[in-house]
Amino acid sequence: MNDTAMVRIRPPRRWNGFDWREMWDRRELVAAVVRHEIQMRYRQTVLGVVWVIGQPLVTTLILSILLTRLTGKSHEGIPYPLFVYVAMTSWAYISHGLTKSAGCFVSYAGLVNRVYLPRLLVPLSVILAALVDFAVALLLLPVVMAYYGVTPSLTILALPLVIALMILTVFGMGIWLAVLNAKFRDIAYALPFLLQLGLFSSPMFYGSDIIPLPWRWLYALNPVVGIVEGMRWSLLNGQPAPTALMLISTGAALVILSGGLYLYQRREPTLADVI
Repeated sequence: MNDTAMVRIRPPRRWNGFDWREMWDRRELVAAVVRHEIQMRYRQTVLGVVWVIGQPLVTTLILSILLTRLTGKSHEGIPYPLFVYVAMTSWAYISHGLTKSAGCFVSYAGLVNRVYLPRLLVPLSVILAALVDFAVALLLLPVVMAYYGVTPSLTILALPLVIALMILTVFGMGIWLAVLNAKFRDIAYALPFLLQLGLFSSPMFYGSDIIPLPWRWLYALNPVVGIVEGMRWSLLNGQPAPTALMLISTGAALVILSGGLYLYQRREPTLADVI
């Protein structure tokens, strides 16, 4: 008696969601891809961890030297270097996660073409692997906070929610980039410029309070705004809580994710053919 299960794959006829349970059942594959990404990231690197910490740290130092004369030595009581460093750690994860997501279907073409799997596991795995770099970059934060005499408060309990918003945002944007890059390789060339544009259009070096109030809610449609302001508030005890900004950014992230899932479902039947 043959107990082999047969899975019949048909193109979707309408928007009907995804089988998230099937994705959960393939969690061992997610773990395998995450391990592979981490090993490739740190294999044969002498200063692997130093590079991860150095990127946001060096950027913070340069900007602090250049901009403290214009902005002052603190922002609402938060030392400016600390103000920038918290933002840059989140941006380092966002930029790294989007870069890896954009090329993930092409990088794992052999897996996508030859093995039956929910293909959304591939971008999900690479953005989860990028969290290791984010965690490493945060290791320096307590040292910097201690140097400036800044102690966390109960607002730090909200940090997991901010990180969840960050992962949700990167996953949603990553699906768009991965699907489009599978057919249009121009995405990989345009992405560095788009990331640079995103860096300067997000509150990395300044607070979102400089945006006039009527426009601030429109500005928060950029999900990175809610992420950065939420990181600063939760870690540095900023006041007041950026509740409205985070809610708007969360809504925008959900719309981006929904659009990405719809695009993926429309393109998924021909995805393997165009890679």
